[in-house]
Amino acid sequence: MVQMIKSFEKKPENFESAISKAGYGKFNIYLLLICGGCLMTVIMETMGMMFVIPSAECDLQLDLFLKSVLASISFLGVVLSSHLWGFLADTKGRRKVLLLSMIVGFLSSLASSIAPNAELFIILRFINGFFIGGASAVIYAYIGEFHNQRFRPKVVAWIATFVALGNIVLPFLSWLIIPLDLDLKFLGVEVKPWRLLVASFGAPSLIWAIGLYCFPESPKYLMAQGNSDEAFEAIKTIYSVNTGKSKENFPVSDLILDEIPMEKDKKNGIFKTIWSQTAPLFKKPYLTKTLMVCFLQFGTFASSSGLFMWYPEILNRIEQYPFQDITCTALSYGNIEEDDSICFDSMNESVYIPSIIIGGALAVLYIISGTIINRLGAKNLLIIILGVSAGCGIASQYIKIDSWSKILMGIFLLSSAGVGIINTITVELYPTQLRGMALAISLMAGRFGAVAGSNVTGQLVYKVCEYTFYVFAADHIVLIIVTFLLPAASKLRPMIEPIT
Repeated sequence: MVQMIKSFEKKPENFESAISKAGYGKFNIYLLLICGGCLMTVIMETMGMMFVIPSAECDLQLDLFLKSVLASISFLGVVLSSHLWGFLADTKGRRKVLLLSMIVGFLSSLASSIAPNAELFIILRFINGFFIGGASAVIYAYIGEFHNQRFRPKVVAWIATFVALGNIVLPFLSWLIIPLDLDLKFLGVEVKPWRLLVASFGAPSLIWAIGLYCFPESPKYLMAQGNSDEAFEAIKTIYSVNTGKSKENFPVSDLILDEIPMEKDKKNGIFKTIWSQTAPLFKKPYLTKTLMVCFLQFGTFASSSGLFMWYPEILNRIEQYPFQDITCTALSYGNIEEDDSICFDSMNESVYIPSIIIGGALAVLYIISGTIINRLGAKNLLIIILGVSAGCGIASQYIKIDSWSKILMGIFLLSSAGVGIINTITVELYPTQLRGMALAISLMAGRFGAVAGSNVTGQLVYKVCEYTFYVFAADHIVLIIVTFLLPAASKLRPMIEPIT
């Protein structure tokens, strides 16, 4: 009897053991939906200009230069803010950053929807990108730290499914709203369909902010800050929601710190503090790994996002010149000087359906990736995706049937699923104190890749189209080599490691 009583006595446990005993259930699913919604909003806000620009061209008097600026300004905002958000996430908290990001993103998106001219619109879209970048940089670390080693890679991969959902909702909303015939005015500004579309991109941010407010701070982050009592309370909340039982029934008495808490230096200014948080990533034993994950994100964003920003243009050219038998020939016929006195503000409907199909295929791929990632391994899965997509990209240039060419190009665009897998790898490579900053810096490199890729792709497609996918294939080959050389997470860091 004494032995039986002892077996039911509560004992202190480390984080992995305690979070495992909290279970996986309703709490985790609700969190996945809210965090996924945040990520979906990031995609819609940053990629939405590809559908807004053609519709706003006449209203905002957009010339080629302003179109180029507008296409990349949100990415620029994300790039310039990623480092700051990573620092704030690691020092002030993941949840605070996400709440600020969603609320200001919502307000700036609404404001930009009624901007009377192109210059103010661009400024407001930059502000939107600057703040929405907080969610992009932090969301993976936040949700990953609510799960144990078994579920963490799966959840980080599953949440990337919402990237695909964003790519489905984006063209669907555009298809629904852009053709509308509106006769409205607000604050002296005529409400055109594209303005309503911009507002619809940002409106969900307020919903996600309200949802986030109902969740606690990451328990893993709280432990890293030395707030073990708050972390323990958060884990008990997870247990209570998942099981329906009282927090007092949680079979753990206390938490054992498995990472040395981060020292707080209040004497240093913000820039010195940012540097102290960043510097360890560029020192041994993290330097090589940091450079590798940054390169992986840069290369993956450059090829997938770079082409995706031009995908509607490519589809329009193929539809405009249907008598041509291959994509590059159609593009060469379409590459003519346009009359600046003529303003076109319509979007060919042929753009929407392929974009929705690609989003759906991405969603399926993300779900499959989340299911098999533990069995197959994140590195192997990334290598397969990069290899298959590169092969399809090259094949698309040799297919003389435009429908198959579109399909193969669409499969190439599925390489963007690699971003979520790289995030999974990054989460596993770094301790809690550095994880937010590592994700922020790697995604910042990725956004640089998106900006570079979208500019380079235009030059490739119109000047040396036949070599476009060979350049992308070479990029993927190098990415595969770097992925192969990445170490296993267990070889990178011990469970307990001080940060200096």
